[in-house]
Amino acid sequence: MAENKEKNDTVDNQKEIDRIAAVRELIFGENMKEYNSEFADVYSKIQSLKDATDKNLHEAVTNLENKLADLESLMDHKFQDLNDDLDKRLADLDDEKTDRRKLGKALEKIALMLQE
Repeated sequence: MAENKEKNDTVDNQKEIDRIAAVRELIFGENMKEYNSEFADVYSKIQSLKDATDKNLHEAVTNLENKLADLESLMDHKFQDLNDDLDKRLADLDDEKTDRRKLGKALEKIALMLQE
């Protein structure tokens, strides 16, 4: 008997829930459908904006990585050019010192020859 009463209570509760749902549908039905549609649109827009933002961010990161690689390459070339230029100038200075030494030795020989 207790089991039968429990089933009746469950059935009564379900009927009340169904009635409340029906009343809610009558009162708010159109509005709820409209709200659900608007929420779906908003969610769709948010998702598309998120996708576009992710794409833009990925492109920006790739662009920055490429520019950084280009800058690194440019700096390497500039350093190499400066290093080569410095080596050349040092070699020219060494040549000038050698020429001065040769000139100095030649002048010493001439001076010795004149003294004799």
